Amino acid sequence: MLREVKPKNPRTARILKAKEPQLIEQPKRTLLLHGSKCPAPLHTVLKTFHSLTTPHSVLFHKKNENIHPFENVESLEFLANKNDCGMVIFGSSNKKRPNCLTMARVFDSKVLDMCELLLLPNSEGDEVPSMDKLAMHIGVGLRPLMLFSGSAWEDSTSTVHTTLKSMLVDLFKGETGEKIDVEGLQYALMVAAEEPAAGLAPVVHLRWYKLVTKRSGHKLPRVELEEIGPKFDFKVGRIQEAPRDAMKEAMKQGKRPNENMRTKKNISMDVIGDKVGRVHLSKQDLGGLQTRKMKGLKRRAGVESDEEDEGDVDMMDVDEISEDEGRKRPKRA
Repeated sequence: MLREVKPKNPRTARILKAKEPQLIEQPKRTLLLHGSKCPAPLHTVLKTFHSLTTPHSVLFHKKNENIHPFENVESLEFLANKNDCGMVIFGSSNKKRPNCLTMARVFDSKVLDMCELLLLPNSEGDEVPSMDKLAMHIGVGLRPLMLFSGSAWEDSTSTVHTTLKSMLVDLFKGETGEKIDVEGLQYALMVAAEEPAAGLAPVVHLRWYKLVTKRSGHKLPRVELEEIGPKFDFKVGRIQEAPRDAMKEAMKQGKRPNENMRTKKNISMDVIGDKVGRVHLSKQDLGGLQTRKMKGLKRRAGVESDEEDEGDVDMMDVDEISEDEGRKRPKRA
């Protein structure tokens, strides 16, 4: 169960109200940390992520001892809450898991879910990319066009790719806006996933491309892609999924301004715009229904229904003949 904090004064109440679900959420701040051992390739990954998420990220260069995210998350939660960050990226390396990058999301001052990415050597064989490849020349605060390539991202049964995709989108999505300036679309991020194989950990490739517009002789320019920045290849390691109740609480959205506090049941609007309501009634009792006072419809004493009186049809016909109809009428002259 999620803890419920009751405000003790108006200042605390304002702070808690600002942390409630909003219709348009602010971008998450990302905290990037180094472990006791952080090799140069892993430092390159952290530095690249920090440059692309500035000013919504904080990079700590000091080494942090005795931090093991999957064994104890108290240190990560303390540092995340102290720096007001909703996401933590921790880079460490050891003999069992070399060049390991741990991504964790924080909700309600607690770690929500985590995912491990093991950095692999690139196809060129260089463990550390050259300085020429590190220069990306991207403006501060710009958001990338994200492309997820591969059938694994569309598989809803794969929790590994679903969790990783959600984390990458939270990391690079930036601020939410109603309009987009074409000049701000300067680079694209392609995340390619290999086809899943039995018994093998999925491999993910990160590539960066710069959008270049050239003359085409028409009204719309010709767009070309130029590969920039370092190439990252990761192998997905351990994953800790979020609890169902915590994820449901984290996915809540704020109410719209024109949305009623509580929708009324059985009331809707038709095509014309008139309000239409549906009323549910209980079963009607037709026994007390008022009808015309006819002798044929009256119930006799001792008879409950007409079905039980089928054998007395002849008697009813005799009783219904009045005395005037039984008398012979005189003929007219």
